[in-house]
Amino acid sequence: MSQYNKLETGQIVLSTCGRDMGKLQMVLEILDDSYVLVVDGKRRKIEKPKKKKIKHLQKYNVKIDLENLTDKKLRTILNKMKKEDQYKNVQ
Repeated sequence: MSQYNKLETGQIVLSTCGRDMGKLQMVLEILDDSYVLVVDGKRRKIEKPKKKKIKHLQKYNVKIDLENLTDKKLRTILNKMKKEDQYKNVQ
């Protein structure tokens, strides 16, 4: 459970459960020890994030600067990571 406490806003995560399983997302806000708000820029936009249990996320070693972030920029970053990285930096 120690990895769950190390999530930070702007961190890239991989969803391991639910309808969005296998999708890259970004942590927008940490609500408490069990829940965070995640966005992907497409289905879950910055204006309407999804509440997700932390235990259903796999952490990446990548963080995005939230300043001036738009849904389009987020989609571009996540698509680039998906193509280039192939999930190598998952912890």
